[in-house]
Amino acid sequence: MHYKRMFDDKEHLYAFDLDGREVTVQIEKCFAGELQGEKGRKSKKPMLKFVGKEKKLAINKTNGKTIATMYGPDTDDWAGKWITLYPTTTDFGGETVECIRIRPMVPKGRTASNGRGKSEPPAPSSPVDPVDAAEAAAVREEATGGNE
Repeated sequence: MHYKRMFDDKEHLYAFDLDGREVTVQIEKCFAGELQGEKGRKSKKPMLKFVGKEKKLAINKTNGKTIATMYGPDTDDWAGKWITLYPTTTDFGGETVECIRIRPMVPKGRTASNGRGKSEPPAPSSPVDPVDAAEAAAVREEATGGNE
């Protein structure tokens, strides 16, 4: 077991949860949330809930812009849409830290429905709950200030 999973709050997705793989997920909803970082500092973040997944992904500005470019800026329109998450790293505060990013394209074979019509069934489950990894990244970003 990855040692960072021992710190996981079971609510948010982190990059290590993806086990080095990309994962395609369907957005169930986007909602306003709050993360608590180091020293109890709180910040508001958009949160993504995925179909069939327990963990949520708190999205930073970079990931928010990526989704908005693909599906528009209205978060209500993101429900039913598919995105691909992948683990990578970014420079933050002079350190290289793990993070989750979103591929800037509609996943192949997935419809870009408006969430009101029919959509394809969710991708087969992977051993890793992508919601866990995304949320973990969000918490880590919150702990580091979330400035990217």
